[in-house]
Amino acid sequence: MEYRKLGGLEVSVIGYGAWGIGGAPFWNNEGDQKSLESIKSSFDQGINFFDTAPVYGFGHSEKLIGKALKSVRDKVILATKCGLRWDKESLGSLRKDASRKSILEEIDQSLKRLGTDWIDLYQVHWPDAETSQQETMETLLEIQEQGKIRFIGVSNYSAEQIKECLQYAKVVSLQPEFSLLAREIEKETIPLCIENNIGIVAYSPLASGVLTGKYDKDTKFTDWRSKGIIGTFTGDGFVENIKKVDQLKAIALEEGKTCGQVAINWVLRQPGLATALVGVKNSEQMGENLKATGWQPSKENCEKIEAVFA
Repeated sequence: MEYRKLGGLEVSVIGYGAWGIGGAPFWNNEGDQKSLESIKSSFDQGINFFDTAPVYGFGHSEKLIGKALKSVRDKVILATKCGLRWDKESLGSLRKDASRKSILEEIDQSLKRLGTDWIDLYQVHWPDAETSQQETMETLLEIQEQGKIRFIGVSNYSAEQIKECLQYAKVVSLQPEFSLLAREIEKETIPLCIENNIGIVAYSPLASGVLTGKYDKDTKFTDWRSKGIIGTFTGDGFVENIKKVDQLKAIALEEGKTCGQVAINWVLRQPGLATALVGVKNSEQMGENLKATGWQPSKENCEKIEAVFA
């Protein structure tokens, strides 16, 4: 397993993304036992970075991560988030709240669900337009001084928002959507992160499954992917993406890899990348994802990939 620096942490280049194991209302999983086995198996295969959030299954994901890793707590890096709240367990009730009051409530709830005294990386899930960056960052510094968190990160923040945060606190990570089909951060955000030693924690390196190659242009999603939250899963944009994925399949065949392994490998080769989060439903899937590491496509195929996904 390759490990990279993320602030004062050393993280596995593949991280365990725990969105899926939270289950409803976002995803269907294979049950808690399979989820727990996938977490433990990932650790056994060298994964030390586990990323979750309160909103993943409305606390359920954090509880599973805490339960599965309790016996190896000092050997793993736990990352969770704050700033998304809900009144009832439904997508429609979600709201952004990164205020001091909310963060002070959320940190204690997450510590309890995770069954730990500290969180290694605490990230603001989405920027909250109603709360100043100063209030958010100063609150994070407060709980950092209390020993409840070790490092501060942000997720889904723009370059300008990151610059503002840096006026008030040391931010060690950015968690953005980043894949062959989502490259918006390359122009401004990645250079800013490199300049300020902010590690990229890429989520959805497989574009929520599209880059695995298992879907076609006629696929109709019935889960959150049909609601236009993030990504392109409907309409002409989706059809165009599937055409690109079909070309990636041919490149993967030449490399003797799966389409998904080539897609993850591309993310891992990008400047500033600390770790790529992959979601798994069972123990076998992490083993497949790990085959994305330790190799590089031929020069010709690297050029082909860039031409298709420019």
